[in-house]
Amino acid sequence: MLYLLIFLYAIYSLYRLILAILQLNFVKAKINEPAVVLNETDYKKAANVAIINQKFQIFSYFYEFFIALFWLLTGLKILQNFIFNLGIFKNELLNETLLVLAFLICGAILSLPLNIYEKFYKDKKLGFSNITPKIFIQDSIKSFVLTLIFGGIVIFALLFCIQNLGKFWWIYGFMLSFILVLIVSLIYPTLIAPIFNKMSPLQNGELKTSIEGLLQKCGFKSSGVFVIDASKRDKRLNAYFGGFGTTKRVVLFDTLIQKLTQNEILAVLGHELGHFKHGDILKNIVLQFFVFAIIFGVFGNLNFDILNSIGLFSNGASLLIFMILFLPILQTFLEPIIAKISRSHEFGADNFGANSQSADDMISALKKLGSENKSFPLAHPLYSAVYNSHPSLFERIQELNENR
Repeated sequence: MLYLLIFLYAIYSLYRLILAILQLNFVKAKINEPAVVLNETDYKKAANVAIINQKFQIFSYFYEFFIALFWLLTGLKILQNFIFNLGIFKNELLNETLLVLAFLICGAILSLPLNIYEKFYKDKKLGFSNITPKIFIQDSIKSFVLTLIFGGIVIFALLFCIQNLGKFWWIYGFMLSFILVLIVSLIYPTLIAPIFNKMSPLQNGELKTSIEGLLQKCGFKSSGVFVIDASKRDKRLNAYFGGFGTTKRVVLFDTLIQKLTQNEILAVLGHELGHFKHGDILKNIVLQFFVFAIIFGVFGNLNFDILNSIGLFSNGASLLIFMILFLPILQTFLEPIIAKISRSHEFGADNFGANSQSADDMISALKKLGSENKSFPLAHPLYSAVYNSHPSLFERIQELNENR
């Protein structure tokens, strides 16, 4: 069984590798063709960025495969024996919670070399990253603490379900996890995001008045319009609506305000409001509900012999670790469906953004976003179908022009 699991992970890694190579070769071929959407200079810059990112992704796949191999062959047994031999807690449930947390923390540590290379070499070389070692260390510590708090609560609750609710524990487990994800989404803009970024109310002025007018026109009630200091880490542009109900916030990256005109910002926000008006947020929640049900349904009915084959005990902690390790493989089957639904939502939101301002403003905003973020405007059809939650920039602008 052990070698079957390794073979399964190898097939999964090979699948991702093939898709990455398809996209890499696609961009390499397109870089020598006439530019589309972006001007010639920005088009070639975006292509070179895409090539570098794909090469990094390919290396990451090899790295992640060997990490998985390490866990399956010996790492999980070593970690399990170490934690249980320590016997820090007399309570079995707490020791199992500690084991799963230790696995997550070890995984984060093993990912550090890739994260450091990406932030301090690759992204700086490409002109994106502004992050300093101090901010990186602070972010890592904050993430570690949040993992201990929220991760510990979720893990303990799931282990309690496994130990006390019989063979149908997974039904309670997925409902509990789904509810906790909604709670985190609810508190993210007001409690979690400010831990990492300074979030300030948008100063009174023409932009704020125009945004509030747009929100009122669309019937979107929020707790305010805020600006975050995203530029201290990264130069990319973005904006989002966060939270539910009374916690909803309009959040603008300071980089977005610096680079886009007022009408372009309003078009981008109109796009986000399009998701609200079309019920995309509710649709995504329903989709997430079914995804959670599938994930827990599959892993919740595994035979414990699978765990024994990789040297793990037949307990809840082993099951959750196995679930975390092999979840990406299950998600592979769900990714194309989720991506297709998401792309259809984006087209509708683009059209709403165009109608809230004008098609020219929406197109101009998309072009600036593509130029500043160095986003290549084309994608290999198969790669896009599997991974891309947004249509390519070329497809989005083509759709807007057709709907004028």
